[in-house]
Amino acid sequence: MIKNYLLIATLTTSIFHISLAKQTLAATFGEISQTETDKVVLFGAGSLRGALSEVARNFENVNGGTVETSFAFSGLQRERIENGEKADVFASADVSNPLTLYQKGLSGPVVNFTSNRLVAVINSDFELTTNNFLQQLLSNVDKIGTFPPLSDPLGAYTQDLYRKADAILPGSLQNLNEKSIFFTQELVPPDKFTSGGLIAWGLQEAPPELKVDAFISYYTSALAALEISPNLKVVELPENLAIKADYGLTVLKDASPKGQELADYILSPDGQDVLAKYGFSPVSFTPKPVPESSNIGAIIFAVSIAFALNKKQSSVGKQLVKK
Repeated sequence: MIKNYLLIATLTTSIFHISLAKQTLAATFGEISQTETDKVVLFGAGSLRGALSEVARNFENVNGGTVETSFAFSGLQRERIENGEKADVFASADVSNPLTLYQKGLSGPVVNFTSNRLVAVINSDFELTTNNFLQQLLSNVDKIGTFPPLSDPLGAYTQDLYRKADAILPGSLQNLNEKSIFFTQELVPPDKFTSGGLIAWGLQEAPPELKVDAFISYYTSALAALEISPNLKVVELPENLAIKADYGLTVLKDASPKGQELADYILSPDGQDVLAKYGFSPVSFTPKPVPESSNIGAIIFAVSIAFALNKKQSSVGKQLVKK
């Protein structure tokens, strides 16, 4: 009888431990599964850092889960995705980079989710206005700050501006490119490499080789620069030189379940309100997919101009290294 009781006790203990082990495994795998499905990786353009960081926080509060963000030049973000890095949503400062991913079968359709515009940022004592913009840029500006046209859409948009100037005054394209400093991460102190911080640094704190008289910028980045230094001034481009920047959004293939939810939230009135607060112009609350052929000419031009300017930019970098 005692042996039977001992056998029953042993069996009961074993069943308990097996049950506990199953619960532990289920809980562990459940936590892993929940963590994976609730995490969203967002790759965004550098100019979207402030706005989409706030959108991401709001999304977490409303929808739960965690949004991991990364902001950099849109062209570099696209290359990271092409090279296999994990991202669920890509928000670019143009439509060309996400469209490239879509055409390669790496993402879903591209949606134009917001827009920006180009302006110039100067020190407040510099005589540059909307009315004398091109004349001053050609005659009295020694150095213009901008970004590399191949890796950053702002650089490509700046080339569009220069081409418009060249149509008005032939020779302007070459003149303006010769004056341009194409800022890359290697040329700028790490703590200054934000959209607003870089502009303020380039206009006021950079060494003589890099200090510029005017910075071609997004309007939203100009607002961020003014928060850093109130001694700066924003100059709107004249109508005949105005450049609009359309931003593209796409959800990557094999995105986490919450990837589409985040994209939808960015497109929602709540998400658009945050973008508007930072100076972006909402497209509409029902954005339409971007045609596949959009901006291909701009890509080709950006590539050609980037190679033409590469030698000059390398020279500037070597001078800085020597000093």
